Parts: sequence; C-alpha cells; structure tokens
Amino acid sequence: MMNKKQLQQIQDVSRLLSNSNLTAGLNNSSFNSKNIYQNKSQDQQADAIIHLLHRISYGFTQADIDLANDLGFDNYLEFQLDAFSIDTSVLEGFLNEILPSLQMSYQEIFTESRENDDFFPGFEIIAASLLRASFSARQLHELMVEFWSNHFNVNVFDGAVLYLKTVDDRDNIRPNALETFKDLLFANAKSPAMLYYLDGYSNTVNGPNENYARELMELHTLGVGGGYTEDDVKEVARCFTGWSITDETEDVFIFVPELHDSESKVVLGQTIPAGGGIEDGEMVLDILANHQSTANFIAFKLCRRFIRDNPSQSIIDQVAATYQSTGGNIKDMLRALFSSQEFAESQDLKFKRPVEFLTSLVRTLQPVNASNIFELLYYNIDKLNQVPFTYHAPTGFSDVSDTWLNSNALLDRWNLGFAIGYGDIPLIRTIGNDNGSNETLVAADFLQVPVLKMLDEARTAAEITDQMINQVLHRPIDIEDRKTLIEFAANGKATTARLPLDQALASARAVLAALLASRYFQQR
Repeated sequence: MMNKKQLQQIQDVSRLLSNSNLTAGLNNSSFNSKNIYQNKSQDQQADAIIHLLHRISYGFTQADIDLANDLGFDNYLEFQLDAFSIDTSVLEGFLNEILPSLQMSYQEIFTESRENDDFFPGFEIIAASLLRASFSARQLHELMVEFWSNHFNVNVFDGAVLYLKTVDDRDNIRPNALETFKDLLFANAKSPAMLYYLDGYSNTVNGPNENYARELMELHTLGVGGGYTEDDVKEVARCFTGWSITDETEDVFIFVPELHDSESKVVLGQTIPAGGGIEDGEMVLDILANHQSTANFIAFKLCRRFIRDNPSQSIIDQVAATYQSTGGNIKDMLRALFSSQEFAESQDLKFKRPVEFLTSLVRTLQPVNASNIFELLYYNIDKLNQVPFTYHAPTGFSDVSDTWLNSNALLDRWNLGFAIGYGDIPLIRTIGNDNGSNETLVAADFLQVPVLKMLDEARTAAEITDQMINQVLHRPIDIEDRKTLIEFAANGKATTARLPLDQALASARAVLAALLASRYFQQR
C-alpha cells in the first residue's frame, strides 16, 4: 500500500512531467502510414523489423518504424546496440532536475536522508526507470538495464538498499548493460546494495554467511544444476569473508583483511591458495565468469527474455558458444540471438509484463501531452505487481508468461484498455486530496490520445478498423478478427457506409479500446 508521501511524490512527478517537452519526441511523425491490408503479402523485411521492434523496445512509434526501415534490420540493431551514441541529454537533464538523487554520491544520499524527511531516493530510482522506459531513445539499453537489474535483483525497500540502489544502478548496471557479463559480475560483487541485501557485509572468518555465495552460483552464474555442491557454497563463502560496507568511505565498499579467511580453499575443483586476501573472491568471480555452466545459464535467460519462454536447446547452445568465444560479450550474444531463425519465427510468443504493457501504451499512442502520465504508469504497475526494484526475493520478477496470465490481471488490463480507448470512463485517483477523499478523473485526464489524428480520413467501418489497426499494431490481424472489428465499428450500420465525423470518432474509439484489450496488443 502506498503511503501519503509516496502518493504526493507521484503527483509531483506527473505535474512536472506535464510541463516538460518529453512527449515531443513521441509526436514527431505523421500517423498517415500505408494501409497494411493493401498488400497481404507484406514485405518480409518490414515484417521482421516490426518483430524486432516489439522485442527490443517498450513500444514504438511510426518514427521508430521509419528509421528502422531506412536503416534495415541489421543496421537498426547496431544503432540500438551502440546506445551511448544516441543522444538522451534532454531526458536525462529533466530527470536530474526533478529526481536529484540520480546524480548524488553515496555520502550525499546519506546526508540528505538524515536531514530531509521528504527525501526518498528509492522512489526516485523507480520513477527514473519508468520514465526512461517510456521516453528514452535508447530502448534496447533500457531493456538490458532492466534485464540485468532483475538478474542481480535487490529489493529497494529492504533496509539500507533504499539508500544504496541509486548509485548501484548508475555506476554498475547502466554502464555495463551492453558490455561483458564479467564486467557486470565484478561490479555487482562489490556493490554495497548487493552486499547488504544478501548479507555479504556480515560474512567473516568467525561467522561465515553463505547467502551471497549460494545466490552467486544459483542465480547469478552457474544456475540450478550448474555443477556446484554444498561444499562449493561453503568454500565460496570463505573466499568472500571480509568483503563489507561502511559509510566512512566514498564508495562504501571495503575489504577488511582481519575478517578474511586466508586459508586455502577449493572451488569447483580449483585451488585458491592460502595467504590471499580480496583476490580470493576475485578469483572465484573469474572462475565463475568463464565457466561453461555460466555461459549456458546466461544464454538461456537471454533467449527466454527475447525469444520465447521455452527456447530450444540449439539456440541456447548457439548463444552460449558466442559467450565463450567472446568472453561473455553481451552485444555479440544479442547479435547471435536476433539473427537466429528461432528469433525470426517467435512472433507473438512472448507476453508483455506489466511494465512493458503500460509503457507501450505511452509509446504507441503518442499522447497529446504528458499530464498525469506518470501517475497512470505508477498506479497501474503497482496494481499489476511489477514496480521496478521491489521484488522481495533474489530471483527477481518472472519472465514467464504464465506468471502474468491470471484472470484478475487480465481483467485489469482489459478495463484499462477500454478506459483509455473510450477516454471518458471514470478512473478513481487513489491519491487522495488534502481532505482525505478520493478524486474521480476520466481516462483522458491521464492519457490524452489523439484519436482524431489517428482516424485521419477514414470514414467507413472497414477504413476505420484498418486505420486503427495500422496505428496501434502496425501489422495485420487474423481475417476473422478483422471482420468482427469491422462489424463492431459499423455499430449496426452498413460496413460500407460513410459515417459522419462524430460517429466515425466513436467507432474509432471503440476499435481502439478493443485493440488495446486484445491479445495482439498484449503480445510482443
């Protein structure tokens, strides 16, 4: 349950967002794209690009499609892989202005937290994640940041993690999200957020704590069944004794030699000689980063994320081989994955998780302005149980469709789709007014969809249906589903009759609502 301070912060971010020009980047293209039903044998390259955009973005506009078509499949992928060549200075400047902790050091965050009761860095990193997903041009990078944040999961509301996760995200995850897995692994092992979350800071020669050692092998590297034993867990824990945190150093991480077990250890059959210090843990990380089981596990998770819930062993082996031949280069693994036949044949085999569903509404519908968008995002993502950085267990949020395909969650999605499509359906603002009461606003107050612009010159039921399918999905749907939507748009009139503008708009809203609630928009 959100407290009053959180709720006020959500409104504050929405208000500031409404005064920004962030939506301008989403509104820089015309809605007048080609009719996707004019040629039933759609160009294969164009179809492949739509599929790629579904998987490497949180949603896409016609401008994204146009750029991808101009560059071609391979070059657009390279464009997104070269994330830091994409200018996001406007967005980052705005975020730094309204969410000051994003630029702070650990010490500055500690100081501000002690002096300001209204300072809530945990909320700020959540807000930044959602706004970047919605508005950043570095879409693949943002997806990979989310992927690795989930892989190395910490709960931002778990004690001191609240004050540690912001720097971890900025200095460890984000710079390395498209580099090598080894870079990520080493950065994460010394992350104060992880050391606190998995009790690594309390792991000493006289009181060994195995939490980090176990999750390091089970969740971060080798995976379940990856070849380690209980003895390996104990030995790895010994290697990381003395790794701790303190608020007296600038980077908070500290190695305390007198708390380290300096006797010899054996990890996965390899001897760690006696007399070592911090390098004992670093040797373990190196062993794990180069292990075949780690290559297999990371390959599996990438294929599950970007291809299908149950990827074939052949594509896992292919990506794992790329891991081994490139030293765990993330860009090369993604290249192998996206160029595979299995990826090409995986259209609609992934289901949008809540964050993907909500952000795709923003990115696809190109709202007229940003008024209350953040409030819509946060409230519904909280309702659908995927607020970033808040999963309680080290496993992170599930990437399997069945987790999110329950009747209550689907009903919430359908209701939201119809509320946004029709625009005038009341939504209860859960953020109370000063007098403690709730305020009822209609959907258009949260997401003002330019339906008139989307409609363009379409006036018959068939034209309206095809136009809305084109703007929302950018690809054809099943012919029987199309016929059903055309009848829906006709609303009892002849499907060939030209409708007056008010009726055409009503039909467009009805089709839009149905599309947003449909499996076509829920899949990716």
